[in-house]
Amino acid sequence: MSIVADPHIAFAHGGKADFKGEHMSWYNFLSAKNVSLNVLFLHSDFKNPNRLVHGSHMAQLAMKVRSARSAKIFTVEFTASVAPPHHVLIRDADGNLAKTATHGSGNFVFEDLVVSVRERRHGVIGARGWRGAVMLVNTGRWLIEAASKPFPGKADRGKALLDVQIVPNYDADHDVVAPHGLVGQSWDGDGVGIDGAQDNYTAAEVTTKAMAEGAIEGVAADYAMEDKFATAFKFSRFDAVKAAPRDVSKLIGKRTHGRGGIKGAGVTPDVAPDDVLEEAGRDASDDVAAS
Repeated sequence: MSIVADPHIAFAHGGKADFKGEHMSWYNFLSAKNVSLNVLFLHSDFKNPNRLVHGSHMAQLAMKVRSARSAKIFTVEFTASVAPPHHVLIRDADGNLAKTATHGSGNFVFEDLVVSVRERRHGVIGARGWRGAVMLVNTGRWLIEAASKPFPGKADRGKALLDVQIVPNYDADHDVVAPHGLVGQSWDGDGVGIDGAQDNYTAAEVTTKAMAEGAIEGVAADYAMEDKFATAFKFSRFDAVKAAPRDVSKLIGKRTHGRGGIKGAGVTPDVAPDDVLEEAGRDASDDVAAS
Protein backbone atom coordinates (compact mmCIF):
# COMPACT_ATOMS: atom_id res chain seq x y z
CA MET A 1 0.00 0.00 0.00
CA SER A 2 1.19 3.49 -0.66
CA ILE A 3 0.12 7.09 -0.12
CA VAL A 4 1.33 9.87 -2.41
CA ALA A 5 0.43 13.47 -3.72
CA ASP A 6 -3.69 14.88 -2.49
CA PRO A 7 -2.69 12.40 -1.19
CA HIS A 8 -3.54 9.44 -3.40
CA ILE A 9 -4.04 6.24 -1.40
CA ALA A 10 -3.38 2.79 -2.84
CA PHE A 11 -5.03 0.37 -0.41
CA ALA A 12 -4.16 -3.26 0.18
CA HIS A 13 -5.68 -5.56 -2.46
CA GLY A 14 -5.96 -2.81 -5.06
CA GLY A 15 -8.48 -0.19 -3.91
CA LYS A 16 -7.79 3.52 -4.46
CA ALA A 17 -8.95 6.82 -2.96
CA ASP A 18 -7.87 10.43 -2.48
CA PHE A 19 -7.60 12.02 0.96
CA LYS A 20 -7.20 15.77 1.43
CA GLY A 21 -7.28 15.96 5.21
CA GLU A 22 -7.69 19.11 7.29
CA HIS A 23 -4.86 21.64 7.43
CA MET A 24 -2.30 21.07 10.21
CA SER A 25 -4.01 17.84 11.29
CA TRP A 26 -2.60 14.45 12.24
CA TYR A 27 -4.36 11.32 10.94
CA ASN A 28 -3.84 7.67 11.80
CA PHE A 29 -2.83 5.58 8.79
CA LEU A 30 -2.03 2.33 10.59
CA SER A 31 -3.18 1.09 13.97
CA ALA A 32 -2.11 -2.45 14.79
CA LYS A 33 -1.17 -4.29 17.93
CA ASN A 34 1.92 -2.47 19.32
CA VAL A 35 2.24 -0.18 16.28
CA SER A 36 0.65 3.20 15.52
CA LEU A 37 1.49 5.41 12.51
CA ASN A 38 0.27 9.02 12.24
CA VAL A 39 0.87 11.52 9.43
CA LEU A 40 0.63 15.34 9.41
CA PHE A 41 -1.37 16.96 6.58
CA LEU A 42 -0.84 20.51 5.31
CA HIS A 43 -2.89 22.30 2.67
CA SER A 44 -0.80 23.45 -0.30
CA ASP A 45 -1.01 24.71 -3.86
CA PHE A 46 0.70 22.80 -6.67
CA LYS A 47 1.27 24.50 -10.01
CA ASN A 48 2.70 23.29 -13.30
CA PRO A 49 2.25 24.66 -16.82
CA ASN A 50 -0.99 22.71 -17.26
CA ARG A 51 -2.77 22.86 -13.93
CA LEU A 52 -3.15 24.60 -10.56
CA VAL A 53 -4.17 22.30 -7.71
CA HIS A 54 -5.38 23.60 -4.36
CA GLY A 55 -4.73 20.44 -2.41
CA SER A 56 -2.66 19.03 0.40
CA HIS A 57 0.46 17.07 1.17
CA MET A 58 1.98 14.97 3.94
CA ALA A 59 4.78 16.71 5.83
CA GLN A 60 5.68 14.60 8.87
CA LEU A 61 5.41 11.01 10.05
CA ALA A 62 5.22 9.92 13.68
CA MET A 63 5.11 6.39 15.05
CA LYS A 64 4.74 4.77 18.43
CA VAL A 65 6.04 1.21 18.72
CA ARG A 66 6.00 -1.27 21.60
CA SER A 67 8.84 -3.79 21.43
CA ALA A 68 7.94 -7.44 20.99
CA ARG A 69 9.72 -9.01 23.97
CA SER A 70 10.30 -6.41 26.69
CA ALA A 71 7.30 -4.19 25.79
CA LYS A 72 9.39 -1.02 25.80
CA ILE A 73 7.89 2.00 24.07
CA PHE A 74 9.71 4.01 21.40
CA THR A 75 8.61 6.91 19.23
CA VAL A 76 9.93 7.53 15.72
CA GLU A 77 9.67 10.90 13.97
CA PHE A 78 10.59 11.93 10.43
CA THR A 79 10.03 15.31 8.72
CA ALA A 80 10.19 15.86 4.98
CA SER A 81 13.00 18.16 3.89
CA VAL A 82 14.83 18.73 0.63
CA ALA A 83 18.31 19.46 1.96
CA PRO A 84 20.37 16.87 3.84
CA PRO A 85 21.08 15.75 6.44
CA HIS A 86 17.74 13.97 6.85
CA HIS A 87 17.09 12.96 10.44
CA VAL A 88 14.94 10.33 12.09
CA LEU A 89 14.49 10.92 15.82
CA ILE A 90 14.00 7.84 18.00
CA ARG A 91 13.02 8.43 21.64
CA ASP A 92 12.19 6.19 24.58
CA ALA A 93 8.96 6.30 26.61
CA ASP A 94 10.32 9.14 28.78
CA GLY A 95 11.13 11.28 25.76
CA ASN A 96 14.88 10.72 26.01
CA LEU A 97 16.63 10.69 22.64
CA ALA A 98 17.78 7.13 21.95
CA LYS A 99 19.28 7.89 18.52
CA THR A 100 19.30 10.41 15.70
CA ALA A 101 19.48 8.27 12.58
CA THR A 102 20.86 9.83 9.40
CA HIS A 103 22.28 8.46 6.17
CA GLY A 104 25.51 6.71 7.13
CA SER A 105 24.88 6.80 10.89
CA GLY A 106 24.05 3.11 11.15
CA ASN A 107 20.78 1.51 12.17
CA PHE A 108 18.93 1.87 15.44
CA VAL A 109 18.19 -1.67 16.61
CA PHE A 110 16.21 -2.80 19.64
CA GLU A 111 14.85 -6.35 19.63
CA ASP A 112 12.73 -6.56 16.44
CA LEU A 113 12.69 -2.80 15.85
CA VAL A 114 15.11 -1.52 13.18
CA VAL A 115 15.21 2.12 12.03
CA SER A 116 17.48 3.44 9.28
CA VAL A 117 17.90 6.21 6.70
CA ARG A 118 19.01 5.57 3.14
CA GLU A 119 19.51 7.67 0.04
CA ARG A 120 17.57 6.82 -3.08
CA ARG A 121 17.56 8.17 -6.61
CA HIS A 122 14.15 9.34 -7.81
CA GLY A 123 12.90 10.73 -11.09
CA VAL A 124 13.79 10.09 -14.68
CA ILE A 125 17.29 9.51 -15.93
CA GLY A 126 19.12 12.72 -16.74
CA ALA A 127 18.84 16.27 -15.47
CA ARG A 128 15.44 15.79 -13.81
CA GLY A 129 16.66 12.95 -11.65
CA TRP A 130 17.44 13.68 -8.01
CA ARG A 131 18.34 11.92 -4.82
CA GLY A 132 16.24 11.93 -1.69
CA ALA A 133 16.08 10.42 1.77
CA VAL A 134 14.15 7.29 2.66
CA MET A 135 13.33 6.35 6.24
CA LEU A 136 12.81 2.66 6.88
CA VAL A 137 11.16 1.32 10.03
CA ASN A 138 10.92 -2.44 10.45
CA THR A 139 8.95 -3.49 13.53
CA GLY A 140 9.25 -7.19 12.76
CA ARG A 141 5.62 -7.31 11.62
CA TRP A 142 5.44 -4.09 9.62
CA LEU A 143 7.83 -2.37 7.22
CA ILE A 144 7.24 1.38 6.86
CA GLU A 145 9.03 3.38 4.18
CA ALA A 146 8.73 7.18 4.09
CA ALA A 147 10.44 9.07 1.28
CA SER A 148 11.22 12.79 1.46
CA LYS A 149 10.78 14.37 -1.97
CA PRO A 150 10.81 17.91 -3.37
CA PHE A 151 7.60 19.58 -4.50
CA PRO A 152 6.90 19.23 -8.22
CA GLY A 153 7.51 22.39 -10.23
CA LYS A 154 10.21 25.05 -10.23
CA ALA A 155 8.11 27.54 -8.25
CA ASP A 156 8.22 25.35 -5.14
CA ARG A 157 11.91 24.52 -5.02
CA GLY A 158 13.06 24.13 -1.45
CA LYS A 159 9.77 22.63 -0.27
CA ALA A 160 9.41 18.95 0.54
CA LEU A 161 6.68 16.36 0.89
CA LEU A 162 6.40 12.74 1.98
CA ASP A 163 5.13 9.61 0.43
CA VAL A 164 4.54 6.57 2.61
CA GLN A 165 4.58 2.84 1.88
CA ILE A 166 3.30 0.20 4.31
CA VAL A 167 4.07 -3.50 3.89
CA PRO A 168 3.17 -6.27 6.35
CA ASN A 169 5.86 -8.85 7.04
CA TYR A 170 3.22 -11.38 8.13
CA ASP A 171 -0.35 -12.42 7.29
CA ALA A 172 -2.03 -9.17 8.37
CA ASP A 173 -5.30 -10.24 6.70
CA HIS A 174 -5.82 -12.94 9.32
CA ASP A 175 -4.38 -11.37 12.46
CA VAL A 176 -6.42 -11.93 15.64
CA VAL A 177 -6.05 -8.16 16.07
CA ALA A 178 -7.19 -6.92 12.66
CA PRO A 179 -5.27 -3.75 11.73
CA HIS A 180 -7.08 -0.47 11.25
CA GLY A 181 -6.44 3.18 10.47
CA LEU A 182 -7.15 4.94 7.18
CA VAL A 183 -4.93 2.47 5.32
CA GLY A 184 -4.49 -0.41 7.76
CA GLN A 185 -8.16 -1.35 7.67
CA SER A 186 -7.80 -2.50 4.05
CA TRP A 187 -6.11 -5.70 5.30
CA ASP A 188 -9.57 -7.04 6.05
CA GLY A 189 -9.15 -10.67 4.99
CA ASP A 190 -11.33 -10.77 1.87
CA GLY A 191 -8.69 -10.06 -0.79
CA VAL A 192 -10.96 -7.50 -2.47
CA GLY A 193 -10.01 -3.87 -3.03
CA ILE A 194 -12.49 -1.05 -2.41
CA ASP A 195 -12.28 2.31 -4.18
CA GLY A 196 -13.17 5.48 -2.34
CA ALA A 197 -13.82 9.06 -3.44
CA GLN A 198 -11.29 10.50 -5.91
CA ASP A 199 -10.80 14.05 -7.13
CA ASN A 200 -11.25 15.12 -10.74
CA TYR A 201 -8.07 16.68 -12.16
CA THR A 202 -9.34 17.49 -15.67
CA ALA A 203 -9.85 21.24 -15.10
CA ALA A 204 -7.06 23.82 -15.36
CA GLU A 205 -7.69 24.79 -11.72
CA VAL A 206 -8.69 22.13 -9.19
CA THR A 207 -9.65 22.36 -5.52
CA THR A 208 -9.52 18.90 -4.01
CA LYS A 209 -12.09 17.66 -1.52
CA ALA A 210 -12.14 13.85 -1.46
CA MET A 211 -11.70 12.23 1.96
CA ALA A 212 -11.69 8.55 0.92
CA GLU A 213 -15.47 8.37 1.37
CA GLY A 214 -16.83 4.93 0.52
CA ALA A 215 -13.60 3.06 1.26
CA ILE A 216 -13.24 3.70 5.00
CA GLU A 217 -15.27 2.94 8.09
CA GLY A 218 -16.85 6.04 9.56
CA VAL A 219 -15.65 9.45 8.38
CA ALA A 220 -12.27 11.15 8.10
CA ALA A 221 -12.70 12.95 11.43
CA ASP A 222 -12.77 9.55 13.19
CA TYR A 223 -9.07 9.17 12.30
CA ALA A 224 -7.91 12.61 13.47
CA MET A 225 -5.42 12.34 16.35
CA GLU A 226 -4.98 14.62 19.37
CA ASP A 227 -1.22 14.77 18.87
CA LYS A 228 1.44 13.19 16.71
CA PHE A 229 2.18 10.25 18.98
CA ALA A 230 -1.41 9.61 20.10
CA THR A 231 -2.67 6.04 19.71
CA ALA A 232 -6.28 6.41 20.90
CA PHE A 233 -9.08 6.95 18.37
CA LYS A 234 -12.37 5.30 17.44
CA PHE A 235 -10.77 2.26 15.76
CA SER A 236 -7.52 2.00 17.74
CA ARG A 237 -5.76 -1.37 17.86
CA PHE A 238 -2.53 -0.42 19.65
CA ASP A 239 -3.49 -1.99 23.00
CA ALA A 240 -6.01 -4.50 21.67
CA VAL A 241 -5.77 -8.24 22.32
CA LYS A 242 -8.56 -9.11 19.88
CA ALA A 243 -10.34 -7.15 17.16
CA ALA A 244 -12.40 -8.20 14.15
CA PRO A 245 -11.80 -6.76 10.66
CA ARG A 246 -14.01 -3.92 9.47
CA ASP A 247 -17.50 -4.74 8.22
CA VAL A 248 -17.06 -4.31 4.46
CA SER A 249 -20.81 -4.70 3.88
CA LYS A 250 -21.21 -1.14 5.22
CA LEU A 251 -18.78 0.35 2.66
CA ILE A 252 -20.33 1.74 -0.52
CA GLY A 253 -17.16 2.06 -2.62
CA LYS A 254 -16.67 0.16 -5.87
CA ARG A 255 -15.16 -3.31 -5.44
CA THR A 256 -12.03 -4.12 -7.46
CA HIS A 257 -11.24 -7.79 -8.00
CA GLY A 258 -8.22 -9.65 -9.28
CA ARG A 259 -5.53 -7.76 -7.36
CA GLY A 260 -5.52 -9.79 -4.17
CA GLY A 261 -1.83 -10.61 -4.62
CA ILE A 262 -0.79 -7.03 -3.83
CA LYS A 263 1.00 -7.14 -0.50
CA GLY A 264 1.62 -3.51 0.40
CA ALA A 265 -0.25 -0.21 0.38
CA GLY A 266 0.73 3.43 0.41
CA VAL A 267 0.05 7.11 0.00
CA THR A 268 1.60 9.53 -2.49
CA PRO A 269 1.27 13.38 -2.79
CA ASP A 270 -1.96 15.32 -3.63
CA VAL A 271 -1.09 16.61 -7.05
CA ALA A 272 -2.35 15.72 -10.48
CA PRO A 273 -0.89 12.46 -11.83
CA ASP A 274 1.00 14.25 -14.59
CA ASP A 275 2.76 16.40 -12.00
CA VAL A 276 4.45 13.46 -10.33
CA LEU A 277 7.87 12.53 -11.69
CA GLU A 278 8.14 8.99 -12.96
CA GLU A 279 10.64 6.93 -11.04
CA ALA A 280 11.93 5.03 -14.05
CA GLY A 281 15.42 6.25 -13.26
CA ARG A 282 15.47 4.86 -9.74
CA ASP A 283 18.80 3.22 -9.08
CA ALA A 284 18.05 -0.33 -8.04
CA SER A 285 21.27 -0.44 -6.04
CA ASP A 286 19.76 2.17 -3.71
CA ASP A 287 16.75 0.04 -2.86
CA VAL A 288 17.48 -1.48 0.54
CA ALA A 289 15.64 -3.40 3.21
CA ALA A 290 15.49 -2.27 6.80
CA SER A 291 16.95 -5.44 8.19
